[in-house]
Amino acid sequence: MGRWHRGPSRLLWFIVGAATATWWIKRKDADRRIFGHCKRPPIQASSGPASDHPGAFSGSRSPFSDWEKRQDWQWEQEKEHLAKISRQATDAMADLTESTLESVLSTAEALKAKLAEHRAQREKQQKLIEEQLEEQRRNPPRLV
Repeated sequence: MGRWHRGPSRLLWFIVGAATATWWIKRKDADRRIFGHCKRPPIQASSGPASDHPGAFSGSRSPFSDWEKRQDWQWEQEKEHLAKISRQATDAMADLTESTLESVLSTAEALKAKLAEHRAQREKQQKLIEEQLEEQRRNPPRLV
């Protein structure tokens, strides 16, 4: 009988899957940088002004400045929207937590009251049994 009853361990398959996914992503990334027979380097964000790059627009206004402003505005709008959603989610979770805690507390109080009621009934029954036993001791049954 082999070491594995049902085949190789799940860890082995996880490692095979991770390696395959890594290879696939690296291959797709390399395919995006190849155009025909030319290979171009990946685009990196630059921190310098646009005139540092060859072929940059030499006018006083960059053709991308409007696009960048629009993107910045959209980014700010999305951040505000995300903050709003986050606040709403936080408020909803706080309400849910509060209602859950209230429910748990009310259930605990109900169980406590039920326990006290059962205890009182048990003590009452115990007293009744003790009284019956005491009565039997005082007046034992006559067998004659």
